Formats: sequence, C-alpha cells, structure tokens
Amino acid sequence: MMLPAIRESSRAAAMLKMDGLNLLLPQGDIRTLESASDMDRSAPALSSTGWVPYQQKRWPAYCLSEGLALMAGVPPGRRACVMLAFGGGYMGILCNDVIVLKDFDAPAFEFPPAMRLPDTPITSLVEYAGGIACVSNAARLTSYVDSLVAKE
Repeated sequence: MMLPAIRESSRAAAMLKMDGLNLLLPQGDIRTLESASDMDRSAPALSSTGWVPYQQKRWPAYCLSEGLALMAGVPPGRRACVMLAFGGGYMGILCNDVIVLKDFDAPAFEFPPAMRLPDTPITSLVEYAGGIACVSNAARLTSYVDSLVAKE
C-alpha cells in the first residue's frame, strides 16, 4: 500500500538523534543547543533528568527513549540538549546528536488511519539517509512530554 505524500517546502530542519530514533523538527523551533555535560543533575524536577541553564534561569531537561517514553537515567551517548520553547519557559530534550539540514526537502508521508495515535507528537514520516525519520515540532513535542510528566 502506498502512503499519501505531503509535499514539504524547502526549509532548514534539525534532526534529533535519540538512539535509533530520528526526529525531525523545524530548525527555527530549536532555541539553543547545550551540552548535556552542563546539566545540573541534583534535585531534578518531576520525571526530568536535571536542569539546564538558559536565559539566566534553569529549565528541566528530559530524556526520551527511541519509543518516546520518559527515561529516568541518561544513557552515556546523550551528549546534546536542545532547548525548546514551552509555555512561558523552556524545556530541554537530551539527544545523542543534532544535525542541521539546510534546505531539507522531502515528501512527508501520513500515517495510515490504523496507525494514528491521538497523543503522539509525530505528525508524519519522511525518508532520511536510507531509513525513516519522524516529523514533529516543538509545540507537539513539549506538549507530549508535559502530558507524560503529568501522568507520573
């Protein structure tokens, strides 16, 4: 079965690599990229892995598995932390690596109706480097993480 393609316009994108997950966000959604080694791991916020300094304050950072579940610990490969705007503040997401893709242009494929989940931050799929990347944005991803935290 061929999935319907959605043509995405050329744009800069950021590929967040989290173990086996490639998560594509608009580059403009990334406020800054911080080193995970700068994270303060003492007394983390609920379900977070620590605090990341940004804009003269500190903000919670979260570690997601490749299945998008919250992780209590930080795998050794998570070296980068992207800061995303969230509500009146910011939220950090720990990644193995972040790659900027200038002028990224690829058809995005919708999920078949049977695979659509109501609470997923993933909006579509794109082909990337001989595999697949999941497409999201900061608003959906931070809202998703916030809902996971609220459930704990």
